[in-house]
Amino acid sequence: MMGGDTHEAAEKAVEKFKDRRVRQFYDPKKAAGKAFSKSLGHDGEVAWDFYLFYPVQSEWQELPPVPKVYMHQLPDTWADQNRLFEKDMLKAELNSTMRLLFP
Repeated sequence: MMGGDTHEAAEKAVEKFKDRRVRQFYDPKKAAGKAFSKSLGHDGEVAWDFYLFYPVQSEWQELPPVPKVYMHQLPDTWADQNRLFEKDMLKAELNSTMRLLFP
């Protein structure tokens, strides 16, 4: 979604995350972002800078399931602006959600 998004940049970003549950990949066709936006009811858009939380028993099919909670940093009008958080507000909302969902 950014000018510097390349396969090489994605490979380098892998080094930032040492957790085996984290996956980093390059998606030049934006397939993942399109699937997430479609699961949120916005077919034809691309979700990025989204933070999505799913129930443990969620079943992933052709499309991702609808998340239990989500927030984003996308100012585009299609994205629910009530779920837009930036900077310190985003950090606080992410921490609050994590404490709520994973006590």
